Amino acid sequence: MHRIAFVLIALTAAAHADEAADVKACNAGKAPKCEALADSYREKDAAKSLGFLEKACTAKSSRACNNCGTAWSEGKEGATAVDHKKARAFYERACGMKNGLGCFNLGNVYRLGEGVTADLKPAYANFKKSCDLDEAKGCTELGIMQYEGKGTAKDPALALTSLEKACKLGSEPACKNVEILKKAAAKK
Repeated sequence: MHRIAFVLIALTAAAHADEAADVKACNAGKAPKCEALADSYREKDAAKSLGFLEKACTAKSSRACNNCGTAWSEGKEGATAVDHKKARAFYERACGMKNGLGCFNLGNVYRLGEGVTADLKPAYANFKKSCDLDEAKGCTELGIMQYEGKGTAKDPALALTSLEKACKLGSEPACKNVEILKKAAAKK
């Protein structure tokens, strides 16, 4: 019995030492350690999890920056409330680090007018960046905007190209739109 208790105490002490080492590495700017800590706290302490995620963003993790933006955009995952200004700042950082999903989310900020005046030109520009970074969602939105002439001149041929790329990247809605556009073009 005493041996089992000793083993459990030793294992608990080792786990705390590992966590302390991870916190030290995170505080030293090691983004992967910050992200691992954020993941480990997600269920038990969302605010602490978000704090580690923000540190990972500061340490240049584009994924962490995008995830922070989503947390603030939705008021979840440790964010105390919806804060579109903070969300936009995190999405800008993610997009600036060439995170395609961050650029897509930033495009939606401008398209929907979340914390900014709705403006389709920057929405279009960010969806284009997202698509250029091979994010299927960005290519899908880009194609729709090109087809409808929102934020750019109407261009069905360019829309088809963007939607085909989105389809190749795995977007089922884009694949359906490609079929529709090709059928419409065949009827002309």
